[in-house]
Amino acid sequence: MSQKRGSEEAHKERSLKEVAQKEFSQTEISWEEAVLRYLEEQPDFLLRHPDLFAKLTLKHDVGGRAVSLIEHQVQTLRTRNQDINQQLRDLVNVARDNDALSARLHRFATAMIGAGSPDEALDSAADLLRQEFRVDAVVMRLKREPVGARPEYAGADDRRLNELLKRFDGTKPLLDLAHDEKLQRYLFGEHAAEVKACALVPLGSASAEGVLALGSHDAARFHPGMGTVYLARLGELLSRALAVTAG
Repeated sequence: MSQKRGSEEAHKERSLKEVAQKEFSQTEISWEEAVLRYLEEQPDFLLRHPDLFAKLTLKHDVGGRAVSLIEHQVQTLRTRNQDINQQLRDLVNVARDNDALSARLHRFATAMIGAGSPDEALDSAADLLRQEFRVDAVVMRLKREPVGARPEYAGADDRRLNELLKRFDGTKPLLDLAHDEKLQRYLFGEHAAEVKACALVPLGSASAEGVLALGSHDAARFHPGMGTVYLARLGELLSRALAVTAG
């Protein structure tokens, strides 16, 4: 039995050398990488060499004390488990936020469908965006002739509005234009300094005929890296309500 075992061990050692030589000849990797690949292919290597296993020690991250390989493996698995749990919690939170956002969008759509006039659609949209979506500043400007004292109707000849509408590419919203002071003053007036981030949503069907401006006191609320699907949906719903109620 001992002779057979010795033959197996010698074969394993030759295999290690053959793997290393093969790796060197094909990819010119280091001995360390060759050994690593061998151990990955032979996960029971340390079990077959308990004397080597007993000599292995690793320095602990805290305090510099030596720990056993098993203890280190347990700590590594514990850390990975904590990371996975955190990822799961993050996914659950994202799913919960998306559910809440979908519910708010549904209530917004219901209000737009129920609007009996353009004025009612504009008022309902502004109220819901402030209350349901927690938007600090809501401004709408349309290329329609002024009616009464409503500031939303800027008229077709409003130069600043026409310049703004040229920035849009289809129905895609624009984000993080808080650095544009002139635009901020045009949209938010005396409250412009309080707006740290904003989103501009085009209103209209074929081309932009107006803009929905959403301002936030939180500089991170709207930024170029965020998705714009829900913002675009808000614009589409409001645009449709204005078109239908205008007759």
